[in-house]
Amino acid sequence: MKKKPKEKHEKPMDNTVRQIEKNIFSLKFYPVAVDEDSKDEAVRNLLKIYEKENETLKQVILFMLHEAISQYFEFKIAHVFDYFKARNPQEDPSKLRIEVYRKMFNYNTSLEGVIEIIHVLGRIGGDDAAKLLTYHYARACAAETELHVTLRNAIISALAESDSPYALSSLLTYANHTDNERTFQRLMTAIGKWNDKVDKIKMKDKTRKKLKKGIAEVIKKEFGTSHYG
Repeated sequence: MKKKPKEKHEKPMDNTVRQIEKNIFSLKFYPVAVDEDSKDEAVRNLLKIYEKENETLKQVILFMLHEAISQYFEFKIAHVFDYFKARNPQEDPSKLRIEVYRKMFNYNTSLEGVIEIIHVLGRIGGDDAAKLLTYHYARACAAETELHVTLRNAIISALAESDSPYALSSLLTYANHTDNERTFQRLMTAIGKWNDKVDKIKMKDKTRKKLKKGIAEVIKKEFGTSHYG
């Protein structure tokens, strides 16, 4: 009698990765392929997975969100058939058309979509997500276009939502070194939100004391006078 082949059981980590991918896809396919409720549910699911899973799976989520946000680097490009044909001359034309449709309709290839994903990172919290936000802040500072200013403002707001002491430390660093008055005022608003919650966030007493001192020093500054040192 032949033995029955053993059933292949999906590893828990593989199953979770599939869940992450499914929710990222739902977030990216809004509003064309999924409705707002489905998109919001996908965000809630990502937050739940991030909160309970191990570091490896957390990094998977951050990697995928980073990839989604990074689409703004191509915002200057018109994603037409000839563009994809030039990049991949041997590809089947039907697949190239699919690439065009994806760029046209995916949520993360729009400014509002990137902004929402940025705020998801703020809601995720933790030092890793905060560091990813500051990574994109640095790149959004590389140009002074309406796009980059809008993204910087979104990242500042997301850092204000974070529960990471690193997020606050970064905001204080930006406030102490910017010469842009509008950016400074945005930063002050974000730092003000942190001032209201700094005693409620879990951190070392030494870190809390240092950050509260930094907040007090920045609040005293007035742009155009002592702000310049």
